[in-house]
Amino acid sequence: MRPFRAGDAAYERSIAIDASTIGDITITVAVSADRAEELAILDSIYAAAEGYSFFPFRDKSHDLTYENSVGFFETVIQDNSQYLKATTHLGQDGSDSERIEAVQSAVLAEQVGFEDTLVILDGNEDKAERFGRAITGISGGCPPIATCIQSELYYPTSLLADLCASHLAYEIDHPRHCSEVTPSAPVTKEEFNHLWGPAYNEIVNSSTPVYTEPIEQRRAETVPTRMGCWFEGVMGGGEPVQFESSVRPIAQYARRKGYEELATQLSEV
Repeated sequence: MRPFRAGDAAYERSIAIDASTIGDITITVAVSADRAEELAILDSIYAAAEGYSFFPFRDKSHDLTYENSVGFFETVIQDNSQYLKATTHLGQDGSDSERIEAVQSAVLAEQVGFEDTLVILDGNEDKAERFGRAITGISGGCPPIATCIQSELYYPTSLLADLCASHLAYEIDHPRHCSEVTPSAPVTKEEFNHLWGPAYNEIVNSSTPVYTEPIEQRRAETVPTRMGCWFEGVMGGGEPVQFESSVRPIAQYARRKGYEELATQLSEV
């Protein structure tokens, strides 16, 4: 498993962030993990998906009918609760939806801690700009940022964030639910009200440029090429991957790390 390489810098840890909105409710989830821990996350998703038509690197949360797949969502989240942080916005306050996600993402990154950590955002440079300004409003500085188009198809951590955010968005329709779900998803404007204003105002008023890390981006259209991007630490986007990569080194790596069943599943892709 390669680190995320950005010029002379290399990152062994990431915070993958994704959000889901249903009605007025917006849930944003952060997944904090080392590169080595991504194998365990991927293994748990494969195991939970047994009996469902769902495959990492091919599918994301919206490819499942939620009512028929609640058990899958719950198992994935329960098995990975140690990596998860979440927060809820209840809507109806006139806030812009994209700014809500940016503020929530910044709040979660601040809560997790981002020293020597790459923040992976699902989207394009506009999302990085909003997030960078929001977190600067909170902390006075900006962590290393990478954008990844459809990140849940490339990274197990992003897929976990996507699954968790979608699950919570279906489960929460009243403030009291925010503390009853797993993981708990406190209301951003209540639990973190002291951070909301500075972050939101910085998005609206700042013109400070936000820079993303110079990490290679490739658009991968197949499961094997997405697996290759994940293994190499490449972000989704940019020019297409030119060559279909072999999954054998990835399966061999999983086997060396003790994930025999996962190695078999990866080798069958």
